[in-house]
Amino acid sequence: MSSVNFLGINAAGQPASAAKNSNANVGESFRAAFADATERNRSAMGQGVSGASQAAPSQAEKEFLDYAGMSLEDKMFYAALASLGISKEEYDAMSAAERLEVAKKVALAMQQLAKAENTQEVL
Repeated sequence: MSSVNFLGINAAGQPASAAKNSNANVGESFRAAFADATERNRSAMGQGVSGASQAAPSQAEKEFLDYAGMSLEDKMFYAALASLGISKEEYDAMSAAERLEVAKKVALAMQQLAKAENTQEVL
């Protein structure tokens, strides 16, 4: 214990009893603010926040969510399409015959890639 505190004076030069009262007021103020925030959180979670509206997702968010929801096969297929310079939207807009031709090209590219990887494993 420092000599200043031994004399009953805090660092701000106030008597120690005044600091205790000040700390009690701060503690009460914090408890009240915490209780208020907790109550607002309960009402917001239970009934939704009034006046708040969720913004529509951006194009990047939509693309990410679409990608995240794809199977591994779809991700690989669209990555192969991209390597051929074809976007997902362009592929979706193609006729059935065009899609079949592109799918054949993608399958051939994947076979060649698998063959190349197998060759590297042997070496």
